[in-house]
Amino acid sequence: MKARIRDYNSLVQRLKALPPRGWGVRQVGDVWGYPWFYVDRMVGVGAPTVLLSGGMHGEEPGGVEGVFRWLEGDDWPKWRVNWLVLPCINPYGWERNQRTNGQRCDINRQFRNKSAAPEAELIKRLFQGKTFLFSIEFHEDIGTSGYYLYELRLEPPFIGEKVVHAVGKVIATNPDRIIDGRRAMGRGLIRPDADLAALKRRRRWPMAYHLFLNCTGRVLGGETPVTISLEQRARAHNVALATALDEILGRKSVFEQSSRLAP
Repeated sequence: MKARIRDYNSLVQRLKALPPRGWGVRQVGDVWGYPWFYVDRMVGVGAPTVLLSGGMHGEEPGGVEGVFRWLEGDDWPKWRVNWLVLPCINPYGWERNQRTNGQRCDINRQFRNKSAAPEAELIKRLFQGKTFLFSIEFHEDIGTSGYYLYELRLEPPFIGEKVVHAVGKVIATNPDRIIDGRRAMGRGLIRPDADLAALKRRRRWPMAYHLFLNCTGRVLGGETPVTISLEQRARAHNVALATALDEILGRKSVFEQSSRLAP
């Protein structure tokens, strides 16, 4: 067993200390002895909901820090949306700086059918019956030279180019033509083929596939390099989210919940 290098209780205390601006901190279970939380905020029944998450993999602390800085910051009130936030999906791995959970399982491959990962099962129950304007995941990549973004969407309007461009003003973006084994659409942007039949054939689903096939027509996943400061990485993630909100909510309809939800 890896030694603990972080203290999850520090995150719990930050959740409890969130400014009293409507954030609700909800414990919905325990995983490997850790209380498991989500955070929400409602502005109205008719408003769209944005899903934000971090900490899927424990060795990606910049994603968790990015989520907390968003919750603690002053940017989010600019947009009239409801929020569902998963601040640290994998507390066991986060404490030990390891990718996997307490069962040495990659949670992000456990979202199809009944899962071996209790974290994935909690998330799937939480998502049941919900629809999101879009989801965004804050990740990190130990092997990247700069920021890159996954945008999973069937058809225009796409926003990935604008997001990567905005982040590029804060940190470097990945210039490679092949990133994470996939062809890049442009500097720092991966837009996978969103073929629904092909996605359904995949045996091991990441959370992005579950969301795309059940809850939303747009999934974003940002990856920051671990070679820069934690503050820079968190800032880059927050810029990506703010840009996505600006681009989507500036479209024809604020309530574009999902132009193409899979059946």
